[in-house]
Amino acid sequence: MKTVAHRFFSAIILAVLILPACNAVYRSEAAKPERFNLVKIFPSESRPSVTFDASIIASSVLDISQAKPRIIIPVSNGIIAALDAETGTLDWQLNAPAQEGQQVQLISTPVIISNKLVILYQCLDKGVRTSHRLAVIDLVKKQFDNRFPVLTFAAEQATADGKASVKFNPPTAYSHAALKHIDRTGSQNGFVYAAFGNAGDIQPFHGWVFEIDMDAWQQQGAKLAVRNVLLTTPEAECPAKMEYGTQEMICGGGVWVPAGPLITEAKDNVELFIPTGNGQVDLDRHDYANALMRVKPGLQFDPGCDAKLCTAFNPLKPDPACISSCKNLFIPRLAEGNAPIKPPYHECDDKDFWECLAWMDYDLGASAPVKVGLENGRDVLVQAGKDGGAYLIDAEQLGIQYDRLQIAKLCGSPTDLCKLSWAGMIVTQPVQTSVDGEPVVVIPTFSADKTNAAGLVALKIVLENGRPKFKPFWRFPDANHAEALQMFRSHPSFPVLTTHLGHRHDAIVWLVDIGAHGTIYGIRAKDGVMVAKQNLQGSGRQLSMPLIVGNKLYLASIMPNTGKAMIEAYRIEALE
Repeated sequence: MKTVAHRFFSAIILAVLILPACNAVYRSEAAKPERFNLVKIFPSESRPSVTFDASIIASSVLDISQAKPRIIIPVSNGIIAALDAETGTLDWQLNAPAQEGQQVQLISTPVIISNKLVILYQCLDKGVRTSHRLAVIDLVKKQFDNRFPVLTFAAEQATADGKASVKFNPPTAYSHAALKHIDRTGSQNGFVYAAFGNAGDIQPFHGWVFEIDMDAWQQQGAKLAVRNVLLTTPEAECPAKMEYGTQEMICGGGVWVPAGPLITEAKDNVELFIPTGNGQVDLDRHDYANALMRVKPGLQFDPGCDAKLCTAFNPLKPDPACISSCKNLFIPRLAEGNAPIKPPYHECDDKDFWECLAWMDYDLGASAPVKVGLENGRDVLVQAGKDGGAYLIDAEQLGIQYDRLQIAKLCGSPTDLCKLSWAGMIVTQPVQTSVDGEPVVVIPTFSADKTNAAGLVALKIVLENGRPKFKPFWRFPDANHAEALQMFRSHPSFPVLTTHLGHRHDAIVWLVDIGAHGTIYGIRAKDGVMVAKQNLQGSGRQLSMPLIVGNKLYLASIMPNTGKAMIEAYRIEALE
């Protein structure tokens, strides 16, 4: 991470990706795909938009607690607004509680529990974060719920050797990850999970995850609401000597993934898969940065690595047998046949893989994984990296990496400067479906240069001699198309998949390409054919999740002339 402006408020640019041996996307009409038209609902001449002075960075959520559905808009300045889903008119609006004179930042996507909206936000004095808070809104009464007094986060955890402690530090913590909720047997309101990373590289910063017992909060107050805390790098000292605190592979491990941790539930087995940001894995020091951690409710973490194989662990050159033995910890690495990562300006010529990830800010924790079931009954995880690689991981034993495929070329070339080298090439959560009975994942990529193509990449997961493997399927747009070096030049929106539109029920991936005027695309998952395209009134919003309700699509956008934020809404209509 380079700065707040770099990570979350970067300038918008645009283009498209290269992937080996994939089918063309702009195909002949012989494919005869069902096509869709996006009809504007609001804003329009008869339905002017509700605008906001600050950006909408967190994703919108749907409120169905009342007769009419409402779109809940979390604005980055702490305004929480509810729009009528049909007309776009403002139903109600509240401001996150803060002391007089404080600035509020609301970046994390909130979560709805029944008729309650839980929001996570941070308060600043003169530009410095002084507290991080959780509050609850009663969606029926349209007011803050006094049964849940505002919770201010605080924590102190012992270091690995027990000789010191690490305190949760508001100025170097940042709440960007979406809130997550799980139900628990015997609990009325369940648990909420709030995660923290950092917006810049100033040390000391760490990764924190808090488990909030909603019943305890309601019944016993905010001081007893936090049930458990996970600290990803229990280091009391973070002596950074360089300008960017991530490049030295110390501390860090922030949990900033915009989609939040992945939560899976199978019967009574609940698991949280938590991607972590820059730093290092050091089993001896209990550092778990730049990795994927699995925990259960309670947030107690044991990597489950074989002690004999992991003797004298080396963070710069971890032993392959050791890291493959870990049950609950995934450490990214190159696969057999992968070429070394070689940025165009020779930044990593003298560095091992893990050093290069840190130096280039290619942290694994930028993206959330998805869990995929295979025909042999086993489950795998697909995790994308900022380094442009897609990782295929055993879901039972995370240390087993079945495959790694470089699906995006490194941004830039010797003659073409990458405008956002710190941003990597992937920040997302893949969507998954199946085609002809085979699992398919679709991953958006981007490239802030004029050299490399980027866009949606579809991969099948096949079995070769019983072992899962990626198989390139299609890409959008085709790398040889004239627009291939103009589209997807910066972070796009998150992808959303629908399976119920039109009469063919084809799975369709929806994605916004950000620009002065953004464009939303609908791409058929079974072959990569474009079935919808609509230019937006505004630019769209990077790293935001479009919201699809029935045949209606809602997305955050920014007006290019005024800089004001709004929600654009469209009705998806099948064309005969």
